[in-house]
Amino acid sequence: MSDKVTAILRRAMAGAAATAMMMAAAAAAPYETVFEGAPNGLADKLRMVSALAAGKRAYPTATALRRAAREDLKAIENALEAAGYYAGSARFEVVDGAKGVRRVVFTIEPGPKFRIEAYRIVYEDAGEAERPADLAALGLKGDGAGDGASLKALQERFLSGLWDRGFPAARIVSRHVEADMAAGTGVAVFRFESGPRARFGAIELSGADETAPVYVEKLRTWTPGEPFDRSKLIAFRDRLAKTGLFNSIDVAPGAPDESGAAPILVTVVERKRRTIGVGASYSTSEGPGGRLFFEYRNAFHRGERAFIELKGAEIEQSLKADLAKPLPDFPGAAFFGFAFTNETTDAFNARTAQIESGLVKRWLDDRLETRGGVALETSGVRSASDDQRTYFFSMPLSATWNTENDLLNPTRGARASLSVTPYTGSDHFTRAEIAVRSRVAFGPDDRLTAAARARLGATLGSSLAGLPANKRYYAGGGASVRGYDFQAVGPLDAEGDPVGGRSVIEGAFEARARVLKNLQIAGFLDAGSVSSQAFPDFNEKFFLGAGGGVRYFTPVGPIRVDVAVPLDGRESDRAWQLYISLGQPF
Repeated sequence: MSDKVTAILRRAMAGAAATAMMMAAAAAAPYETVFEGAPNGLADKLRMVSALAAGKRAYPTATALRRAAREDLKAIENALEAAGYYAGSARFEVVDGAKGVRRVVFTIEPGPKFRIEAYRIVYEDAGEAERPADLAALGLKGDGAGDGASLKALQERFLSGLWDRGFPAARIVSRHVEADMAAGTGVAVFRFESGPRARFGAIELSGADETAPVYVEKLRTWTPGEPFDRSKLIAFRDRLAKTGLFNSIDVAPGAPDESGAAPILVTVVERKRRTIGVGASYSTSEGPGGRLFFEYRNAFHRGERAFIELKGAEIEQSLKADLAKPLPDFPGAAFFGFAFTNETTDAFNARTAQIESGLVKRWLDDRLETRGGVALETSGVRSASDDQRTYFFSMPLSATWNTENDLLNPTRGARASLSVTPYTGSDHFTRAEIAVRSRVAFGPDDRLTAAARARLGATLGSSLAGLPANKRYYAGGGASVRGYDFQAVGPLDAEGDPVGGRSVIEGAFEARARVLKNLQIAGFLDAGSVSSQAFPDFNEKFFLGAGGGVRYFTPVGPIRVDVAVPLDGRESDRAWQLYISLGQPF
């Protein structure tokens, strides 16, 4: 009995194994999908909507392939409509190919590509008579394209126009095309719900534990009660972001009340108020340097910023403190500052204390900043030719145009500044300076960059002999003409120390190439001249420095290492200079 059972089980297992092998072979039956007749560029899109073309399932029989192809037909016809072929159709057949490979052939008859000759706006909800009735009411115009992507984009632009015209609750309901099959034209029908027309209501602020609501109110870009305008809501959010007080910001209109006033719901997450930072640098001309700073934001809960910086190097030690108070209605800020600087250079030794105050105003979406103020300073200056105590009252004025996209590693944009500072007191003179810098990226993935900068400075109203040593222009060093010692570009006295001048010219060109994800190499040529003339003198001797370096990109900015040599070296100039710092030179 047991032998019979064993035999039966063996036969059953063998049969099951054979059946499994046959099913596996059938499941693995190969096939290919072919699209014939599709217009240029459309075949790839049809493959994307075809389950057969995706090849994610096995179809063991021709019947299974036909079933899957019938399911694909509807998706293909929808794709034809989305591409603007409203009279299009498709059919298929399954044929046996070479080496047992079945072919599923879809034959596409697209018909004409329809052109939209009219656009109709339909509102599904009852509303006010002044709702925009057509595209022209919002300054829009269709291009006649009948594909789904073009119609979707146009309908979304109309929706955006509704938001801007005072309908914050507007939404898209649907869209379709009423096609004239014989003419190959159609009417696009856009359906919306507009919701009620609204006016700007009160701001409802949440998440701001340290920021006074009255300060947020001052940043609004509308007058309470005026018609809702989404563009003003976006501008308001941008103003909140530029304060630097928040990690995240969400601004949205609430439901309008019976009077039509929509509250503005502002939800923020505040940043930590304190930041402590350090920095370090080294160069053969200026020695090692360090920087420690402390920033305290929202000091008095209305966006104030207090900043203290301590810097130390062989040639200069300084302590600076300033307080900036935003003036949103201006728009701009008021600033107050104090600085003490001790300079020990080959040209002079000076200890300077200064206090200043003034206003900053921003224009043209903050791309232009103008600054004006007053300052009082006193210095004890010792040079090879003089030892004096100076007192000055000055009125620094400046304008800066800035479109750069990053502080430490700008890859696009430009910066140009003009400053004029009249001085009176121990002497009477005016310093003026122009500085510009820019760069352009090109090549595959913008791996190559060409960058340049220029600086011109002038001094009017005083002779060189009467100008205090710490108020003269100098050039040379890692932030000036690389390859030369700090302040060493220009005339030297009998001891080989820099004399300085009343005017300066500087220029630099740098070519950069990104060779790895985090590594960039650079080659540069710097030039500079210092003159005793009041205005820059292009006939003076120019000192040239050249070199190369690497920049290693880190989350906080590029670490820069440059080596430069003087091309017009004198006996007092070193054979080469090394510079290490954080950030691009310009």
